[in-house]
Amino acid sequence: MGIHLLPFPKDAECLVISPARLVVKYGDPASSNCSSDTPVQMGWEATQGGTDLTDKEVKFLHWRVDSVTDWNNNPTCFTEAGQCQKQLDITVYKLPDSVSISYRKYPDPMVEKHHYQLQCLVQNIAPIERLRVTFYKVNTTGEQTELDTQQKSKDNIKTPENGTYTLDFTPSRDDDGAQLWCSAMLDLGPEGPQPPPVMESDRLNINVLYKPQITMSPGCFSMSITEGDTLSLNCSAKGNPAPSYDWLHPQSAPAPNTTEERSVVTITNMAKSHSGEYTCIARNPLGNSTCTVNVEVTVNYLLIIAELAAAAVVIILFSCFIYSSYYKHTRMGHYQLKDRLPRRHKNKQVVHHNGMDQSFM
Repeated sequence: MGIHLLPFPKDAECLVISPARLVVKYGDPASSNCSSDTPVQMGWEATQGGTDLTDKEVKFLHWRVDSVTDWNNNPTCFTEAGQCQKQLDITVYKLPDSVSISYRKYPDPMVEKHHYQLQCLVQNIAPIERLRVTFYKVNTTGEQTELDTQQKSKDNIKTPENGTYTLDFTPSRDDDGAQLWCSAMLDLGPEGPQPPPVMESDRLNINVLYKPQITMSPGCFSMSITEGDTLSLNCSAKGNPAPSYDWLHPQSAPAPNTTEERSVVTITNMAKSHSGEYTCIARNPLGNSTCTVNVEVTVNYLLIIAELAAAAVVIILFSCFIYSSYYKHTRMGHYQLKDRLPRRHKNKQVVHHNGMDQSFM
């Protein structure tokens, strides 16, 4: 339109625009109303939906656009000769085409306590100054942490832009298996959509390598075990990649039995000479961790007493057996049946007495 408005230091109070502020999605319709307390000739200056000065004096003049496609449209209501003018505050917005998260330089592999930079890319969004980008982390237990929130400086760019947001990230061993992502929220104020629209990136799974850390049971300290008992030490360690195990033990101790991954060592029938230091070493390519248990084997006095008592019982039983055998032999003597029968002489005499035969020696 060919209407030229006079510059005013501020909007005149003779016109009222309702609503005074519009937030419109690109391509959607928009409308507002300009009113005056007294009838005047008025018009709308705009790149879309503008109208010439009315022929008659009116109190209201409507502005409407079926599809907002101009990012820099500033509709302004004015009166005859530009005596009064009022500009509609309009914000045209567009949601992002995509939101993605990545590494600025892909780590191969990611190692604990090393420094990396994450990048969140928001494509084709407007107005970018109203965009807030937040980085998140969720660990393997489901606990979510907000890492950082960023917003571009107000540069009054109304057309769609691409936004790149970066975050310095230093992983720990607890971050192994966690997920990272970013979200883009377009906060357009109370006149904008509620709640503010949010678009999230895909989840970025992270694999953190770290050296072993031993979680030994019963622990890296001194312990006592009774002679004859079984010693069992568990040298479980957490590491990525999974660690291998080696054991150092006193030379007097027998070769221990170990599990397939050698994290558990077992020695049966511990003796006093097996006392000493038992050291576990867990290794992977990032380093190693050691744990030493000082084992003292104590004498089992109950076992000694039991063995002495058993020996005493055996001695008593054996003594009783010997005594019984000796008593029967010496006190009761040996008897034979022939010693108890009467002896006969070699020359026998037969005497007939009362018709009966009797033999005398």
